[in-house]
Amino acid sequence: LFYQLQLLQQEVMQLRGVLEEQAYQLKQLKDQSKERYIDLDRRVGELATAPPVATSTVPVSTGQTPATSRPSAPVVAEPDEKSAYDKAYSMVVNRRFDEALEAFKQFLIDYPDGKYTPNSYYWMGELYGVTTPPDHESARQVFTQLLDQYPDHAKTPDAMFKLGKVYFLKGNRNKSRELLDKVIAEYSQGSNSSAANKARQFINANF
Repeated sequence: LFYQLQLLQQEVMQLRGVLEEQAYQLKQLKDQSKERYIDLDRRVGELATAPPVATSTVPVSTGQTPATSRPSAPVVAEPDEKSAYDKAYSMVVNRRFDEALEAFKQFLIDYPDGKYTPNSYYWMGELYGVTTPPDHESARQVFTQLLDQYPDHAKTPDAMFKLGKVYFLKGNRNKSRELLDKVIAEYSQGSNSSAANKARQFINANF
């Protein structure tokens, strides 16, 4: 009986250790989720005070082959396009994230070369990061499409920073650091310096 009691005590200790480890992991997941929502809320607030910036591709799920670049000439949005984009974006503002993601997917199907197509890619990348569970691979794909097809767009610096974070979350620290360093090297001056500052802060906190 004494031996069995010792075995039971050991098992209880082991179970307590497992429970404490799981509780710690759960806390980490909650903290990461809270950080993603705070970051998204901040970006929503920033965009709410300024009109959308834009210039355009085929969504990941369509199976079509995207072009490697887009014309630099200004693209004028049609009334229906702007209405569709505003509707999708309003869902982000109202924190209806799942609905917003579906709306942006539909927008890219309806307007693959529209004025607000780059913005839609960007917001899809953000939204994939706050789904449950987060879909980092889909976020990686849409951020990559934005960078490949719109290298001069106003959203490019932030998209590159976000892509660096996505690679970090996927466990590819080398690719993450490469992108973050590139953000700092290319966008430390002018109106895009905020992305470079965030890249520095992320590197200091995680590398």
